[in-house]
Amino acid sequence: MTLDAAFFGRPVVEVAIDLLGCTVTHGDTSGVIVETEAYHDSEPACHAYVGLTARTQVLFGPPGIAYV
Repeated sequence: MTLDAAFFGRPVVEVAIDLLGCTVTHGDTSGVIVETEAYHDSEPACHAYVGLTARTQVLFGPPGIAYV
């Protein structure tokens, strides 16, 4: 199953919970998600907390883009 952008365009805690058990595939490699974390951008532990920078730019874009 492929998850669309709408899946990710929800509150972060809901998305984190629903990702558990999903399989991520990239090319010939895949793995099952067994742990997630969810932070609101107002929390200092969140990378988006520092605001928009070249490094955090993807966090402020559309939902469904991986930040690794």
